[in-house]
Amino acid sequence: MNDTTPFGRRVAVTLLGAVLVFAAGCATKPVIRAHTAPGANVAAYRTYGFFEKLGTDDSSYSSLLSLYLKSATALELESRGYRVATSNPDLLVNFHLGEKDKVEGRAGPSFGLAMGRGWGWRSGYSWGLGMGFDDVDLRTTTEGTLTIDVVDRARNELIWSGSAVAQITSKTLDDPKGAIDRTVPLIFAKYPGRVQ
Repeated sequence: MNDTTPFGRRVAVTLLGAVLVFAAGCATKPVIRAHTAPGANVAAYRTYGFFEKLGTDDSSYSSLLSLYLKSATALELESRGYRVATSNPDLLVNFHLGEKDKVEGRAGPSFGLAMGRGWGWRSGYSWGLGMGFDDVDLRTTTEGTLTIDVVDRARNELIWSGSAVAQITSKTLDDPKGAIDRTVPLIFAKYPGRVQ
């Protein structure tokens, strides 16, 4: 049966729109946020380095994630005119990773039809049938946050912080370097300037 009435077309367009919105909502594109300290002039700095003990290192050695983050961050800072300095850099960079489990879901429609056999004071009878439907879709996902902090070394003050929040997928876990290489440029797209 082909319903080409205006009502049928409106229903089809509405359903297609709902499917597209739902599909777009399922994408794992990170949400990027950045904050700059009031009055900070990032263009006045010339050199950068990394904190000796990074927030991504839990032990006495440097992790692979720290290595990947330093490499991707160096590319971004150098493309903005900064130079790496091994002693007394103008800026120090630090990284932080966090994760939290989220329960996501939706409740579907509930349908019901009820009739019953009864007996009343007027000797009336009725018959009944009951049916119900309840659809609940719950799942647990893990949301990860990567934060990059840029600190004025001389004053020991945070001048810029950028973060990305996204769902951690098996693709992310299987290729952390690729995920970092894709995400760090998105964070630095919010960086407020470059060396003058």
